[in-house]
Amino acid sequence: MSDQSDFNNKVLREKLETLLDEDNETKRWNEGLLIKSLILLPIVIFIIGLVIFNRPENLTDLLFLLLYPIALILIGLIILFVMRSKLN
Repeated sequence: MSDQSDFNNKVLREKLETLLDEDNETKRWNEGLLIKSLILLPIVIFIIGLVIFNRPENLTDLLFLLLYPIALILIGLIILFVMRSKLN
């Protein structure tokens, strides 16, 4: 918390230097690729499995096939945001 208030008290030039610093601990897009694939792999397997074993015959079945995983992801995100808000 004190780091954030220190950052707010800095001059704009110092803030930009801090953000553009090469030694900043921000992750590149490919550093967490294994974790991202572990999150997406079950969803892809689930969708492919449903399409192979339960072929959607009409539009409502297809919409359910696509909306069900999206709804599960959104529920997970809502739970994550609620948990993060409780920590602060």
